[in-house]
Amino acid sequence: MRTPTSIPVRRRWLVAAAAALALATACGAPAPAPAAPPQGGAGTGFPVTIEHALGSTTINAAPQRVVTVGWSDQDAVLALGVQPVGTTEWFNAQPGAIFPWAKSAATGQTPEIVSNAGEINFEKVAALKPDLILALYEGLDRSEYDKLSAIAPTVAHSAKYDPFGAPWQDMTLTTGKALGREQQAKDLVAGVEQKLAAVKTAHPQWHDKTLLVMASATSGTYQVFSPQDPKPRFFAALGFTTQPPWIGERVKENVATVSAEEVRLLDVDRLAWTSDPDTLKVLQADQLYNRLGVVSSGRVGYFDYTTAPFPGAAITFNTVLSIPYALDLVVPELERMDAAK
Repeated sequence: MRTPTSIPVRRRWLVAAAAALALATACGAPAPAPAAPPQGGAGTGFPVTIEHALGSTTINAAPQRVVTVGWSDQDAVLALGVQPVGTTEWFNAQPGAIFPWAKSAATGQTPEIVSNAGEINFEKVAALKPDLILALYEGLDRSEYDKLSAIAPTVAHSAKYDPFGAPWQDMTLTTGKALGREQQAKDLVAGVEQKLAAVKTAHPQWHDKTLLVMASATSGTYQVFSPQDPKPRFFAALGFTTQPPWIGERVKENVATVSAEEVRLLDVDRLAWTSDPDTLKVLQADQLYNRLGVVSSGRVGYFDYTTAPFPGAAITFNTVLSIPYALDLVVPELERMDAAK
């Protein structure tokens, strides 16, 4: 089982938040993002062959029973009008792993949870009799891939990126190809890119600003998410610089580590956290962190993923469905930071 340090970092936040998430409601949440047109006929253009990090996969006919073991793969499937029969639980809270931004697209039966952020239940997957398994936002090892491929055609993560580093566009288009809905996927991507471009154009003041997405602050060290992570990709699409010169050589398994002695590296134009109440308590007690100018001036955004409307979760997913939803929640906070002194 592959275990990049990015997964434990997330689990420290996400698993700890499970109880709080289970109690959260959708009260006060914005309206879900508009979904793709409802599912029509079967996809076309089969057979198709998809290259990926673990080889290639041929899909002979339009899939009818799709299982997603990628942590956010269900969103692109739903956006394309297909109802997955099995999904992966990442935040341990929403029925079928369907968050508010995807609910209007989830018109079928609630999917069964077959995996918990990398812990795949192969028996559950097999019992659902899938004809396609997607593992795009995942990091399958060869053994896991072979087990899943023995059940159904399985598409692993892209060879072009780190296991958890593929852009949402790439994953949406790959999903569209696998489902025989390539043109619909292209149209969805174009629509979301237009939304992002409109926000970027409306906020030229962000274009020369550096923003870091923070991962953790423990034991006198700080971790920053790699620019390839979906969260920095979200902010980069709005015009922010997320890759200062020093970060590249420090990235190991999705995070860059900064020691207490180097904390000034974090004193950039903006910081963003996808956080929970426990993380906030740690940060409030961290005197070194609070002395940073970016913090004392209020140019930090704390985007909670434990409570509705889940802005931190929407940023973290960074999918074709979650991005429009996240924009409604995040842009006002970024504008507040613009006004901070």
